[in-house]
Amino acid sequence: MKLWEIAVQRPIATLMVFVAVILLGAVSFIGIKVDLLPEFEPPVILAITTWAGAAASDIEQEITEEVEDRMATIQGLDEITSTSSDGASAVVLRFKWGEDLDARMGDARDQVNIIRRRLPEDADDPILIKVTSSAMPVMLVVFKAGPTFPGLYHFVDNDISKAIQQVPGVGDVSVFGGEQREIKILLDVEKLKAYNLSPQQIYSVMQQEHFNLPAGSFKEGMIEYQMRVPGRFQIPSDMGYTIVGTFNGKPVYLKDVARVEDGYKDASTFGWADGARSVVMMVTKNTDANTVQVSNEIKARLAELKGSLFPPDVDYIIGYDQSKFILNSLQQLASTLIYGIVFVFLVTYAFLRRIPGTLAICGAIPFSLIVTFIAMRLLGYTVNLMTLSALTVASGMVVDNAIVATDQIIYHIEAGEKRSIASILGAGEVGSALAASTLTTLAVLIPLIFITGLVGIFFSSLSVVMSLAIAASLVVSLTFIPMVGSKTFRTREDKLFIHRYSKRFLAWLEHRYALSINWALHNRKKIIALAMMCMVFTVFGFTRLGYELVPKSDTGSVRVNFRLPEGTRVEETERVAKDIMSFALKNIPELQSVYIYGGSSGSGMEALRGESSNTGTAGIELIPKGERKRSGFQVAAQLRQYLTAKPGFESVSSSISSPIMTGGSSKPIVIELYGDDINELLKVGDMIKKKVETVPGAVDVELTQKASRPEVWVHVDRQRSGLAGVRTSDIAQALRTYYYGVQLDEDYWQGADNYEIWLRLEPEQRHSWDTLNKLLVPSIDGQMVRLNNLASIDEELGPPEVHRKNRQRYVTIELDAEGRSVGQVAADVQRLLDATELPAGMRTAISGDVEDMKETYMQMTLLILLGVVLVYMIMAGQYEAFLDPFVIMFSVPFALTGVVAGLLLTGVYLSLLALLGIVMLVGTVVNNAIVLVDYVNLLRARGYTMHDALVEGGERRLRPILMTTLTTIFGMLPMAISRGEGAEIWRPLAISVIGGLTFSTLVTLVLIPVVYSLVEEKIRRRPRFVEAKGGFSR
Repeated sequence: MKLWEIAVQRPIATLMVFVAVILLGAVSFIGIKVDLLPEFEPPVILAITTWAGAAASDIEQEITEEVEDRMATIQGLDEITSTSSDGASAVVLRFKWGEDLDARMGDARDQVNIIRRRLPEDADDPILIKVTSSAMPVMLVVFKAGPTFPGLYHFVDNDISKAIQQVPGVGDVSVFGGEQREIKILLDVEKLKAYNLSPQQIYSVMQQEHFNLPAGSFKEGMIEYQMRVPGRFQIPSDMGYTIVGTFNGKPVYLKDVARVEDGYKDASTFGWADGARSVVMMVTKNTDANTVQVSNEIKARLAELKGSLFPPDVDYIIGYDQSKFILNSLQQLASTLIYGIVFVFLVTYAFLRRIPGTLAICGAIPFSLIVTFIAMRLLGYTVNLMTLSALTVASGMVVDNAIVATDQIIYHIEAGEKRSIASILGAGEVGSALAASTLTTLAVLIPLIFITGLVGIFFSSLSVVMSLAIAASLVVSLTFIPMVGSKTFRTREDKLFIHRYSKRFLAWLEHRYALSINWALHNRKKIIALAMMCMVFTVFGFTRLGYELVPKSDTGSVRVNFRLPEGTRVEETERVAKDIMSFALKNIPELQSVYIYGGSSGSGMEALRGESSNTGTAGIELIPKGERKRSGFQVAAQLRQYLTAKPGFESVSSSISSPIMTGGSSKPIVIELYGDDINELLKVGDMIKKKVETVPGAVDVELTQKASRPEVWVHVDRQRSGLAGVRTSDIAQALRTYYYGVQLDEDYWQGADNYEIWLRLEPEQRHSWDTLNKLLVPSIDGQMVRLNNLASIDEELGPPEVHRKNRQRYVTIELDAEGRSVGQVAADVQRLLDATELPAGMRTAISGDVEDMKETYMQMTLLILLGVVLVYMIMAGQYEAFLDPFVIMFSVPFALTGVVAGLLLTGVYLSLLALLGIVMLVGTVVNNAIVLVDYVNLLRARGYTMHDALVEGGERRLRPILMTTLTTIFGMLPMAISRGEGAEIWRPLAISVIGGLTFSTLVTLVLIPVVYSLVEEKIRRRPRFVEAKGGFSR
């Protein structure tokens, strides 16, 4: 007994199965997590090594090269890049996709055990960090305060961050900006000279006087006593009374040679929001946490703390909330899905003119989608941009099978059959065609799982969800539709006023189409000539299209990143950032909030990001997209125009932050320039930068390598220093103590809070050339010797950072594209580089999105070809013939014509999403041809002549073909015309499917009958059907 026969004969059992699936789907949906993108683990490990106070060139030689050499031996390593900056080395190990990152992490730890023995003694051990998709911040909270601002950092870092860390799902909490309390011991170089004391002596005494050491225990009788020596200072000012030496037989106190200050750390970072100084808290989530749920609980906890713990003058704003964009994008896609279902209902009702049949078809949508919820829960998928967009696209496709089955059942009911018999006959006649059309669609979707890289991770979930929905639709069309048809479908149509006209229009359309087929069959050369012209247009059109990897999305978050000349103090960087903030507050009416931050605290991650005292960032958050007249791109262009006219920047960019970062760079086009000499690289790089700036469409062109900055080099005369009894290491240690400072091992404690204690020169003396010439360093006999008697002090230039890739130095020139596609700009840049003569030993390469785009486009092209082959193979198996599938495949090339026409007319670039649309088209455009050819063969088997079978079959199949085409088109139309959050990402997909399906359908309706007749007449050798008298069979 066949599936549709069981459904008709046991309707209640069938209905219960469907209800059970719906209940399971509903329960599964409740437990599915919501996130921005599918969870993934990039094959990247970071090795961060800090060496406080060391220059970038020393970091490169002593640390980075050592780490690179050892890590390069790890299996599966694809690429190794590094950044050496002042005080920190960041080495990025990028492995091939598919590598077991846990195993590679173990290999990296083994190498660290070897590396740590070869590093400088005072350098920290390398820290390994495994990158995950959840490492991006989910929320950025900006805190502001009035008179209590000096204590705001401590309040946020100790009270607020600890409360937020207790929220389930929260991973890491980082705090930036504000004043950080610090106990300072500020040395006076003149007084040290007067008392013949060295900074090392002061440090050694303070280490021994400020400590905490348990002394053990003793027992007496029944009591055990713990013995302690409370060596910590209780009040910072008490440190001044510590005896640090003697002079002329009298004690020398710390207060005699230094000033103890309970103050704040020297400013190395800054933060402002909406015109006020601020402290910024950045929150990341655990890998398995629900982003929306975590964000909501953080906001609830902050609101609770605001009412119970906040001082009266402290307030906060949410500067960035990832869940907001997620919810807006998902809401936009959900609205698109609802509109698509409404359009599907209207289209099917207009053709069928029967409410029961229309509702049965629309019922296929929720059931097919609900089935995917069960699979998503079992597979661990989240509701994200990829999976929800797959459901949205599928909503217009899952009804195709149901439409064909319903149309055939109604045809038999109208012919006088009983409903149960008509349901079995109708489903049976189209069952094989529906199975074939479903398999052809699955044949192009399932291989998407095998695409490698980040794109493959994104598309795999989309492919699985769409495949499940379409497979479920086949089950619905062969069970649910016959079951409902056997009970509710009726002969009479609904009697609405408009139906009278729609019926006449459809009858007229079918008649005109029959005449068109008849004309085409008698003018086959003209039809073939028109087809050839379409192919020429397609080839020409592809050369006129712009190319990009992923469309830019208007997230409403504009980012300005700038870099001032090397050596610029953080105070000047802060002033420039405040100017940008003031401009935004006064000149951007769409502004919701603006915040700025910059500087660097010297960690390895900041070295990797290129942050330093001369770098800053401004974040401009705009009001919701539907409430503003201008796009985020126009606001970014306004800021770019203002910044370009403002002098003093080494580099500056203004762009929309992207929710989908596919490459390692923030800009899509990256020119890599390799060489050995940093100064030569900078010189040639600047020359290339100026040339690239002349390329039309190139914006935000930036030479990322920082220019050489002023350095002070102390060249020790080893002979003179040796005669004076001064070791070179003592000179270096004294200078480090004077300028960078040394931290006591034991912090100052006040209650449960601890604060660092630092020993260094007074600020006025530390930032003076005059002091440098007066400095004293200790000899081995304890006497102090002037530094300028032992060494020459020279002003030099040195690199603030050194970038390397695969153990070779390089610099990069990054740029964005505006007004032209990334592909077009990149092609012009490549031609420019090919025409540029480089010094010996230098070479260039282009990476970023352009490199990813070439690889991904190649994979997608091969996937399209594979899809064509698989579709042909499925149809050959279906028809047990080689020529019928050949006829049907003629509809595929003309889908490309429609794609090109659609993209050119709308001005949308060919992107990864448009290519995905082409892949889907390969499996769907043949469905109409399958339905047509299958029915023509059925008529010929019943004795029709080929000509009559083509005319009759085309006229009979016009309605289901138009219905399936229009439901898919109208199902995706809201996605194509949407202007909401995230709409730019999916518009190319919708446009390519709508354009390709529209044009291919027109071709199918006219060209396929012509090709069918030519193949039957000119190629096929054996007759297949016994035709009516007067017919022919070749």
